[in-house]
Amino acid sequence: MLDQLRRSVFDVLIIGGGITGAGVALDAAARGLRVALVERRDFASGTSCSSTKLVHGGIRYLPQLGIGLVREALVERGLLLRNAPRLVEPLLFVLPIYRFNRRPLGLRYVPPAGPLRLGYLELGLLAYDLLAGRRNIERHRRLNLVVVQDIVPALRTDGLLGTFGYFDARTNDARLVMNVLASARRHGATICNYCAVIGFERSGGQLRAAQVRDELTGEEFTIQARIFVNATGIWGEEIERLALGASTVHIVPSKEVHLVLPQERIGVTQAAVVIPETSDGRLLFVIPYEGRAILGTTDTGAGPLDDPRADDTDVDFLLDHANQYFDVGLSRADVISAYAGYRPLIRRGVAEVTAQLSRSHELIEHESGLISILGGKLTTYRRMAEETVARIQRRLGQPVRHVTARLPLVGRERLEEAVPEIVSLAQQLSVEESVPWLLRAYGTDARSVLELAAEDERLASPIVPGLPYLLAEVVYACRNELALRIGDVLERRTWVLFADRQHGLGALSAVGELMARELGWKPDELACQMDTYRQRVLALCASEQGIGASLAAT
Repeated sequence: MLDQLRRSVFDVLIIGGGITGAGVALDAAARGLRVALVERRDFASGTSCSSTKLVHGGIRYLPQLGIGLVREALVERGLLLRNAPRLVEPLLFVLPIYRFNRRPLGLRYVPPAGPLRLGYLELGLLAYDLLAGRRNIERHRRLNLVVVQDIVPALRTDGLLGTFGYFDARTNDARLVMNVLASARRHGATICNYCAVIGFERSGGQLRAAQVRDELTGEEFTIQARIFVNATGIWGEEIERLALGASTVHIVPSKEVHLVLPQERIGVTQAAVVIPETSDGRLLFVIPYEGRAILGTTDTGAGPLDDPRADDTDVDFLLDHANQYFDVGLSRADVISAYAGYRPLIRRGVAEVTAQLSRSHELIEHESGLISILGGKLTTYRRMAEETVARIQRRLGQPVRHVTARLPLVGRERLEEAVPEIVSLAQQLSVEESVPWLLRAYGTDARSVLELAAEDERLASPIVPGLPYLLAEVVYACRNELALRIGDVLERRTWVLFADRQHGLGALSAVGELMARELGWKPDELACQMDTYRQRVLALCASEQGIGASLAAT
């Protein structure tokens, strides 16, 4: 693959392997362009694996009058539900409104508590339904107390004014990136992780090649291209400075922190819950996800961009607000894990705080041949890519054609027809409990994962008992998804690091040995890789036995 990057001249080189870069790679390759993509770390290792796991219109943007952003996101939500079935799935959201809420959903004007307030909020939900148009999932509804207590038994009812139910969608963000990248490769794109752009070569005022360093070997080489796309998110200014000498955009990173909790403690299993108001004027979500519950998110200032972490203030903020709405008495000891990332927000005006900054994207074309696509939301990645590639085609003098609105992701076409065969194979291997996860993560390629387990029965064992991830996925990730480090598998190809109270450390030897066999690691390299993963766990969780115990002791 590195040889192909060195030898070829590409129409477009995409810098950044998150959801934005992956989307551009797929769109460009599907239009017949010669495409390369490089990522300095692993794919989806930044913002694209640290989201709230939602594909949604963004109900909280309506009070900010972000009608265009909400409409665009709702349309894209509908397309993703069709083009990535099971990976993107509808989800009911329970929205309780209490008498003590002063400005629920960040509303600027709120009628007095009572029927008028509920009616006012219902108008917003009606607008949300209407903006989705024919791609709406289901219409919102009012939920009576009996239904609410059945769906979310731990939700406080003292002072409950009324409850709504509306629909959005949920996804596995890192697996979405992997699926989009796999689709790009299927259309001929060349992609490579652990390759950092460290400079550019110019001629006649135009960028001609990117100088790239292999982060695993230290080797440096160049990649020639006609157009260069900066899709690096929070690092967008850095790439612009490398290419142009100065940045033309101001990115304001906003830290978002999420806690992973046991579903049984908070009682969120069937539907998501919206915490309608926080002390800083936003809202929070509690999302059922991969057998756990995700609570988030914060919206605070930035720290080290390469190493975002949850601190005590973040954890306490989230737990305190959850305990205002759930009658369960959550404590730090309940926290299985925490994860943090940065939203790449674009400052366009005089907004003082990150919560006021727009989540819309910015597309900037430079005469030198660099195009920056920055900002935006996970949900709208396809639209961002479509706009970017249209700009590329015009720059190359080609007719513009849009191809991805009806393009299923790899493994998603005729998926339901393949389900019986996949279920049957899983039953033969006694791993039928893993089928829902495998279908979400791989689509029809779940069959390939199970066939690996059929060839070697040891691979039918779970990576961690009680979780759906199989050892066969370790081998599949090495052979098909460019997994090159243990964290690539346990943190992004699967969700073991966050779902397991021991963060995958109990499976470290088994996973490491499988990867060593696949990737040709010698014993000293295996030891180094295992130590790197241990250090990653300690950095993220400050404990090898579940973050809750460590946090409770601080």
